[in-house]
Amino acid sequence: MAELNYQKRLQNLQNRRFDKDLNESALSKSFTTSDLPENIRYMVESMQPIDSKYNAKTITAATNVQKHLERDLNVHFKRAYKTQGSVMAGTNIKVHSDIDLLTVIDRYFYLQGQPLVPYTESDPNSDIKDLRKQAVDVLKRQYDIVDNTGDKSISIVNQNLGRKVDIVPCFWYKSDKYNETNNEYYKGIYLFDFPKEAKLLDYPFATLKNLNYKGDSTNDGFRRGVRLLKTLKADCDTELKTLKSFQLTTVVYSINDISLNYYAGNDPNIAKAISIEMEKLINDSAYRCSIKSSNGMEKPLDKIGIVPDLIRLKEDLDDLIKDSDNDLRNSLIVKRNILTY
Repeated sequence: MAELNYQKRLQNLQNRRFDKDLNESALSKSFTTSDLPENIRYMVESMQPIDSKYNAKTITAATNVQKHLERDLNVHFKRAYKTQGSVMAGTNIKVHSDIDLLTVIDRYFYLQGQPLVPYTESDPNSDIKDLRKQAVDVLKRQYDIVDNTGDKSISIVNQNLGRKVDIVPCFWYKSDKYNETNNEYYKGIYLFDFPKEAKLLDYPFATLKNLNYKGDSTNDGFRRGVRLLKTLKADCDTELKTLKSFQLTTVVYSINDISLNYYAGNDPNIAKAISIEMEKLINDSAYRCSIKSSNGMEKPLDKIGIVPDLIRLKEDLDDLIKDSDNDLRNSLIVKRNILTY
């Protein structure tokens, strides 16, 4: 396997973290002032969060879409809106990140154990098709780039803000536990696969809450680990088609909190903890297939073709760890400087 081209990878980092509209970079100050070797700068900078002001622009793009829909939709039901995605979990690696805007029919809901909604004034399938059709018409009047080819969503690009928003029409789903507690953690949604006319149950609020809880309880170590894997995938010379953000997040989520706990200079140890976990996932199929997503609903690593991609990604991760260890072991200056990055 060829050596990692850190000069190219550092340039990729700069490109992902440069806001052309503001003509400024979201890179940390240490990226240009630090005397750290390229490999360690690549590792540590990859794990850094995107500044909140860039994420705020992404959220604004979603809010603008919501305003357009609320102003111009002409349907017989109210809508509720929720933002989802890596920006809300703090695991995004680009200043121009995408965001999901759940657009929920808010007149009725599905109940656990009841395949039909307890509402008879209209047909839910017709309602959600009408919602999507009208949403497309509204968005085409506002945005030059509107993509209606997604099975479950519509995508727009806000060119002024440089952000992509995925609009996801859906229904409310209320579990028995939600009805008992009124806790949104237990409230779900039914996504709608329009070509198949099929409902798909999801618990996005539990997902987001659990991801943020793990991020906070590890002093951002969990989020740093996810950012590192996403960066390595983005920069890999091989296209890793079966490894999506959902799978990468699940890999890091499966690691115990102690191993992910972050403190100054601990970035290499978090990288090693991820490598150890990936080794187990690769070699132990029963373990890999037992790993659940953060909401406990799915098993994202039980997927045909995922092991070769895990192996390939781990190769780059291990090369990065090896190169960084060599520099840390041979230089007291490097050891000191990583503490203040």
